[in-house]
Amino acid sequence: MASIEDGPHYEIHSMELAKWLDEKAAETWWNVDGDPLLTGRMPFPAPADELAAELRKIDRFLIAEASPADSEARGQLIRADEVEPRLIRSVGDLYRSKLPPDLSNDKYLSLRWKGANHEWLLVEDSLTAEQFREETVPKAN
Repeated sequence: MASIEDGPHYEIHSMELAKWLDEKAAETWWNVDGDPLLTGRMPFPAPADELAAELRKIDRFLIAEASPADSEARGQLIRADEVEPRLIRSVGDLYRSKLPPDLSNDKYLSLRWKGANHEWLLVEDSLTAEQFREETVPKAN
């Protein structure tokens, strides 16, 4: 099985990922698939602000998979403002199957904590975000 580091990848600090969540993905909800560290510390799906707070507490570096076409990705450290163009990928591309249109545009990141040996996915959950918005919007009588 290939590792993230076998292909194009970057390094990012969890605080920078948290900053990106706060600045660019504030209204989103996220799921984690395969990371016992995060799933052991908080329930998922989780809103971006709660996930960002936990990433700040963890305070560690991550190895992040880049697009296969990113020839510049050789493990360099990136900042929050580089997450969107360098790390974000479409769930529709991940599953390569017919997904409902409202799910195929969700984002995901393929990650590994630096020093750990297992990889995991951070996946946007637009359905939960939509349900949360519907439940919190005051209903007209």
